[in-house]
Amino acid sequence: MMGAVRGWLLAVIAASLICALADALMPQGAVRRVGRLVCGLVLLAAILSPLAELDISGGRQWVEDCLASLDEREVELAETVNSQMKVIIEQEYAAYIVDKAAQLGISCSARVECGLSEEGLCLPARVRVSGALTERERTELARIVAEDLGVPEPEQMYIAEEDVP
Repeated sequence: MMGAVRGWLLAVIAASLICALADALMPQGAVRRVGRLVCGLVLLAAILSPLAELDISGGRQWVEDCLASLDEREVELAETVNSQMKVIIEQEYAAYIVDKAAQLGISCSARVECGLSEEGLCLPARVRVSGALTERERTELARIVAEDLGVPEPEQMYIAEEDVP
């Protein structure tokens, strides 16, 4: 690497010296203007010569690898966020059920399991309620859960407190 930089620097210095010597030897007038234009182009070519040797395919591969790793990381982060959001949503649905039960004068605890809908939304799929519920209270709470949360009765489980280990 250092040798390449040294070679490039020597080429630029040599082109500069040749252009300075040519400028000093050129007669005044149109010849000098054309000579300066040519010297400017020679210096520009010497300065930009490393660009001709760049490995563009290697750089392109590096960018593609970098973008692929970013895509993978984005998927990982989305999965992490979705799993964390699922836990929060399940807790919120469970709190909603406990609040509705409290409005009916029922003391219970609830656990909700969510699943992803076709649109990617986290919706309640199963409900587990534990507490000392009468048959009428269980029926009323099952109706509320089915209507408000869309969880069908077969996916609702009600456990009496004495059955809880």
